[in-house]
Amino acid sequence: MSTVIEARRLNNTDLGKTISFPETVGTLCCVIHGYFDPKTKTFDSRYVSVIVDSENHALEPSDKITIIGRTKTPND
Repeated sequence: MSTVIEARRLNNTDLGKTISFPETVGTLCCVIHGYFDPKTKTFDSRYVSVIVDSENHALEPSDKITIIGRTKTPND
């Protein structure tokens, strides 16, 4: 069973789980929530940085992430 959540909901309890989002599938190794926009080099944008199998990805907080094999719903 899989669960779809927004990137903003990822946290340290998801580390080590298999996640997927467009063009990426792998083990979540790191998640960082920040306010720095690397494109404009300003602190006016929120983002979620994740490392999946040693690849760094910057996601919008509203991007959909699938946690593969998760058996509980977010309200459990």
